Amino acid sequence: MVGRTSSPRVIVIGAGFAGVTMAVKLKKAGFDDFTVLEAADGPGGTWWLNHYPGAEVDVNSTVYSLPYRDHVWTRTHARQPELMRYIDETLDMFDVRDHFRFGVKVREVRWDDATHTHTVTTAAGEQIECDVVVSAVGLFSDPKDPSWPGLEKFRGRVFHTQQWPDDLDVTGKRVAVVGTGASAVQIIPTIAPDVKQLYVFQREPGWVLPKGDRDYTEEDLKELNNPWRRKWRRLKMMAKNEIAYLYRPVYILGSERNEKAKALALQYLETTFADRPDLKEALTPKYAFSGKRRILTDAYFPALKRENVELVPHSVSELTETGIVDSEGVEREVDIVVAAIGFKASSYLSTLQVYGRDGCDLHEQWREGAYAFLGTAVPNFPNFYMLYGPNSNGAAPITWLQMQQAGYVVANLRRMKNGGVTAIDVKQSWTTVYNKWLQRRLAKTAWVHGNNYFKGPKGQIVTQWRDGLVVYSLLLKLLRRPASVTR
Repeated sequence: MVGRTSSPRVIVIGAGFAGVTMAVKLKKAGFDDFTVLEAADGPGGTWWLNHYPGAEVDVNSTVYSLPYRDHVWTRTHARQPELMRYIDETLDMFDVRDHFRFGVKVREVRWDDATHTHTVTTAAGEQIECDVVVSAVGLFSDPKDPSWPGLEKFRGRVFHTQQWPDDLDVTGKRVAVVGTGASAVQIIPTIAPDVKQLYVFQREPGWVLPKGDRDYTEEDLKELNNPWRRKWRRLKMMAKNEIAYLYRPVYILGSERNEKAKALALQYLETTFADRPDLKEALTPKYAFSGKRRILTDAYFPALKRENVELVPHSVSELTETGIVDSEGVEREVDIVVAAIGFKASSYLSTLQVYGRDGCDLHEQWREGAYAFLGTAVPNFPNFYMLYGPNSNGAAPITWLQMQQAGYVVANLRRMKNGGVTAIDVKQSWTTVYNKWLQRRLAKTAWVHGNNYFKGPKGQIVTQWRDGLVVYSLLLKLLRRPASVTR
């Protein structure tokens, strides 16, 4: 294979926050031969897909925003429409829109050992040759399909939260929401005032904490319109988060923060349901605090006390023609079933087939659980990178972590362009040592004790990172070159 004399051709898969960040980073670095392929009809990723009633972020928008894009938000926690405008405007602000192709779903990525190139195949059969592929498909892009017995004979409407119908009117309807995770607790209080009856099916309660979300007042907006005050606010919030990640974090069992947060959650239950001991009992988790994703909401608990809302503390066993049956055999008649049952989060790249050196199948290599070197690269898959890959969720603001990952990719692209390198792979030995260290760190967290989406098939944590943004960024910068091999 001859050395490289031109700029690498790059395909980015996905146009959510990660894909947009990768595009902006490439453009700023002077790499113009890139295309972002997105299956949806516009940018936004998970925020394009998840447009259910009440959809908004769990993290304060001062932090949950693009590091390179300043913005005055209208709320402490932005709602989906505002996020969509923000993402869409970013494409024009950084002059990258012409690099995006929408309505293009990627099915396969295949490496050619002889030419050191990838062939990207779309669902329409188009084949695109490139030198580098960056997956930015996200953690919540592939929803779990409802599979209850009787699904095919139910006469009403059944859909996943991600597939909320645009024409749906729940007014006066009998609705069942199955699941009580992050999406469900936003939907339930939003539709409760409009429906005739709302049944909330809960298999296992989550640890719930007050969110403190609100619209900004005129006085708030006046302060936020000062760019220096915005930057200072962001800096303080980032520093506070980073300290919390590094010093006895809330997800470490028995830590001071873990115990305090658990006490706050129990007090929130006690205060809200002082007059409803039945709900208090049903909503009190029996597993470790932070054993699964914590639920942040001010509206969910009050909604459960409405006369037209019933909490069903059981799983679903089947659907009938006109109703839904719980695991105790009780049937309730409903018109609509909303499946808030989550995503295939731990099954990374579940919508793609990826083949590397000697035809190596990535999913076969991951058969015992997904892993990567710093969540970004996998041995045997040269010139293939991931943003928001295995073990890069959790203890760091994700938009900021993705920017660091995009910087890792750009650094390797410069190495290819300037050094005549045609292929960069990550070493198996370094990846093995890194993941052993990582799993030892993760074994000390509450995450290993819960029934959650963080785990792989052997019970190991495959989605989470626990050590903050600073440690992650340093590891990326210091280990990138020694952990890689070039050809």
